[in-house]
Amino acid sequence: MTRAGQRWWARPEIWLLLANVIVYFGVYFGDRQHNFGSAASLQLLTTETTMLGIFAIGTTIVIISGGIDLSVGSVIAFSSIVFAIVLKQLAPAALAARGNVGPVVLLAATAATLAAALLVGVLHAVLITRLDLPPFIATLGTLIGLRSLGRVIAQWLYNSDKIAVPAPDFRALYNATWTWSIPGITGPLQVRWVPLCVFLFVAVGAVVLMRRTILGRHLYALGGNEEAARLSGIRTDRLKYVAYCLGAVCSGLAGILYAAREGQGNSTNMGMGYELNAIAAAVVGGASLRGGVGTMSGTILGALFLTLVVNGIPNIIKIESTLYEGIIVGVVVILAVAVNQIRGRKFGG
Repeated sequence: MTRAGQRWWARPEIWLLLANVIVYFGVYFGDRQHNFGSAASLQLLTTETTMLGIFAIGTTIVIISGGIDLSVGSVIAFSSIVFAIVLKQLAPAALAARGNVGPVVLLAATAATLAAALLVGVLHAVLITRLDLPPFIATLGTLIGLRSLGRVIAQWLYNSDKIAVPAPDFRALYNATWTWSIPGITGPLQVRWVPLCVFLFVAVGAVVLMRRTILGRHLYALGGNEEAARLSGIRTDRLKYVAYCLGAVCSGLAGILYAAREGQGNSTNMGMGYELNAIAAAVVGGASLRGGVGTMSGTILGALFLTLVVNGIPNIIKIESTLYEGIIVGVVVILAVAVNQIRGRKFGG
């Protein structure tokens, strides 16, 4: 059954939305203090979902095209280093005085960082299309190598794995907030608007690309059956360049925001394991690791689902919740994917 012919209640997004509602209210009522409904908790949930959503969307595009990208966390860390280095090189006097670097410098650093991320995507595509490496191996190599490269560059320039950037407008990329008053919530809700706007831009752009353009349909065709796509005249190698470059650029955007959150470029532990979070969000959202299946809305709901589970655990398990976090998240992800697979076989989705 095609997506157009599916009954609305058979779509995976509906079931995932229901799962999100159940998890949220389960945690809310399971905690006697009802901390999950506080303004601070909602701010955390909003920010964490948008940050995960930015690079999970890029990962979903790669998965839909039939590939896999294991380098997401390392690209985030490497991008943070590039961003910090460009800022320090372009505005040394302002940083020495702990002042603002200015919008021009921020834009220049953003452009340089995204260009570096784009080159990583090109490298992935070259390794896969020219050297015929499996995507798993190609991106595993950059998973290991990029983080080390970031450390080498940082040590060479500043004798440190971390490059601090004490600029208020740099930190504002993450910390700047809008204040919203929502009925029923005690206190104003502070929304970090830059990550939210970046997420909305990425999400809307990805939805338009994948659902409204020929390029998006070709990416689905590539993931569904590469040989059939090639025989039908689709230039599959070019599509792989598009998919991996988009995935890397999304990770680069996330790297800039994570750098702003920490106030530094960090090649040591920033983004550690985030590639698994991105893949989990995509798969929980209905994407198939075989390729050709997935939606941006599903990935966004998958990112929200993971965020709710991870942040809900400390509200239920008050003592040493981190001991059980991995077990609970792992079981929940497996169950969510299993239910999605069963639903897909039953309804033909």
